[in-house]
Amino acid sequence: MTMSEFHSVMMPDGYSMKDLFVIHTDLVESLNRKTPSSYDVFTNQIDKDLNNVITITESGRQHHMQKGEDEITEHLISQLKHMYPSVHHDAQHGGHCDFYFETKGSDGSIYKWIMEAKLWQGFGYVYKGLQTQLLDSYAVGGVNSCKGGIIFYSQIESGVSYAMGEWHKGLKSKGVIINDKRGDGLRFNTAHKLNQGVGADFYVNHYCIDLYHKPTAEKILRAEAKTEKKN
Repeated sequence: MTMSEFHSVMMPDGYSMKDLFVIHTDLVESLNRKTPSSYDVFTNQIDKDLNNVITITESGRQHHMQKGEDEITEHLISQLKHMYPSVHHDAQHGGHCDFYFETKGSDGSIYKWIMEAKLWQGFGYVYKGLQTQLLDSYAVGGVNSCKGGIIFYSQIESGVSYAMGEWHKGLKSKGVIINDKRGDGLRFNTAHKLNQGVGADFYVNHYCIDLYHKPTAEKILRAEAKTEKKN
């Protein structure tokens, strides 16, 4: 029997084997979010879901070109809420972190994952979010809370590839080692020591979203020119 024939086999209740595989996958991913079997399972699922939310958001970038940090973050949170009821924006965790995920594993252990968000306004601005806020204020060590992320929103004409290139160069100049860089350079991981380099390990996923939309940018410029002409 070929794989195609296997998938088309109908079960007594009317579902095909292919349908059952989809249902099984959805169930496993739901368990990974709500009662994961390990911390790594939980954080890997967050990474997958977050990348999908980023892709969806970039498809509607014309709606986000003029938004600020908090508005964009709230948009992402609203999508993630359907999958992670516990996800919060501005949760208190050593300060007001932008993304806070918490759940209990299948053994009852509490798992945490946090992320800081910034508009791309140059390396220094985003680095402050990484170092001063995420690593120095919000992050904690421990086997069930030692991972998080930094995400920036790019609304610049030169594009997210340019911004991420600047981010790469800036981090390297600070002595930060980049790991697992994706082929397009838009995703990678870094490892850090908390408490100014002498504390617990903490691991960071780096994300970016390209929200530049040329027609919207041109509309903004025309509106600004019209306002200046009136003045």
